Amino acid sequence: MATLARWIDERVDLVAIRRNLFDREVPGDLTWWHTLGSATLTVFAVQIVTGVALAMYYAPSPDHAYDSIRYLERSVVSGSLVRGIHHWGASAMIILVMAHVIRVFTMGAYKYPREINWVLGVVLLAVVFGFGFTGYLLPWDQKAYWATQVGTNIAGTTPMVGGIIEKILRGGNQLGAATLARFFALHVLVLPLLLGGVVLLHLALVIRQGIAPRTDILEKEAPPRTDDPSYADYYRKRYSSSKHAGVRFWPDIVAKDLVVGAIVVCMLVVLAKVAGSGLEAPADPTDTSYTPRPEWYFLPFFQLLKVVPGSMESAVAVGVPAALFIVLLLLPFFDRRSTRALLHRPVAAFALVGILGGSGFLLGQSMREMTPNAPEVGRPLSSAERSGRALFKRQQCGSCHAVGDQKVEKKDDTPDAPDLTEVGLKHSPSWMHSFIEEPLRFHPDSKMPAFGPPTLSHQEIEELSQYLSSLRGPHGLSRQPEYRDTFPEPAKPKENP
Repeated sequence: MATLARWIDERVDLVAIRRNLFDREVPGDLTWWHTLGSATLTVFAVQIVTGVALAMYYAPSPDHAYDSIRYLERSVVSGSLVRGIHHWGASAMIILVMAHVIRVFTMGAYKYPREINWVLGVVLLAVVFGFGFTGYLLPWDQKAYWATQVGTNIAGTTPMVGGIIEKILRGGNQLGAATLARFFALHVLVLPLLLGGVVLLHLALVIRQGIAPRTDILEKEAPPRTDDPSYADYYRKRYSSSKHAGVRFWPDIVAKDLVVGAIVVCMLVVLAKVAGSGLEAPADPTDTSYTPRPEWYFLPFFQLLKVVPGSMESAVAVGVPAALFIVLLLLPFFDRRSTRALLHRPVAAFALVGILGGSGFLLGQSMREMTPNAPEVGRPLSSAERSGRALFKRQQCGSCHAVGDQKVEKKDDTPDAPDLTEVGLKHSPSWMHSFIEEPLRFHPDSKMPAFGPPTLSHQEIEELSQYLSSLRGPHGLSRQPEYRDTFPEPAKPKENP
């Protein structure tokens, strides 16, 4: 082994690689917030591994995409777990990248000499959002189809080139096979290569420039601006003094990174096991009653579009994301003051609080106003089931019964009623038909009124029962119904005296 190690070292210089990567000294007193970058890299590696596993079973065509996901969920060993990890990993990437950018911003670490690395970080943020946008179309369920429909419509509002962008994204005038193929190619080929290349450049610069030290180290007796001719020499001296603590990247910093990475991976596994990834009914372009709901990280932007006047919607839809992206890219080039601590930069602090507070407010408003879609079984509804769904809404059954994430606002006169989210797994349509007609036959103390004729016809009750049987919860695809039907004893005929 020693001979082999010597042979390799002579050709690739392992000693120099180890010295530059692991034996380099870093500033002392680094906090746990400095592990956000390595945590993001860990999740990216998890996404690559789980994404490759998912791609082995995925068929990128409208006729087979949904069935391939359902097969993965129900038949492949640990398929549901792998998909759940990938699903929650997407949200973790968004959260960690944003947190990393905020940490760099609050420390002023985008200033000299890290301007280029900041630009690469902003590009990484945009690419990660691109992953989110292209990824949620791939299951080809209702949420994927209609959310992408809205997203591409927004892209189409770009002045002058909107129509071209929309056609490029969709591969034509409508969402279809070409759209799914393009989003799949972007998600598994183009964006991973782009992200991987930018990450390598980002890491190379981090190794070259070192980890940013505490803000107070670079503010003491500093020249007023980073473009001052004397600032480069000042920075080198101050940065060298920050490494006198003798902290090395290995094992001091790597140990923290490993702990945080392990915690993040464990959290993804727990979320995948407990919450899963969900799968709605297959995409149905004719179902105009469906309410599109994008992923949570796009909700503030969608809520913003709701509150602006219609005449300004196009300008806001394109202008706000473009303006934020341009401002972030140019930030280190127009903010050249040497002050780095956020408390010493009131304009930056105000902007950060405003953006985060506004986004949080819009997110909360969007979630409160969100119209829930019923957790129906994973297939298109039949005409009878659709009629039953319309009847369910018309009779205001949701005022007593909760369905999915729609909760009932309890009032004094609102009777206690069971949650119907998974009623299709518990009772057969025939049982529900009989119960709806006359609940007192089944439960003498039931407060539910009878809906039998003349309130509803037998046909209407049957349609309502068929719709209720389609409610099987977010994980209904992977579960078999276990009916708990108990019919009342038939009334005994009266004996003749």
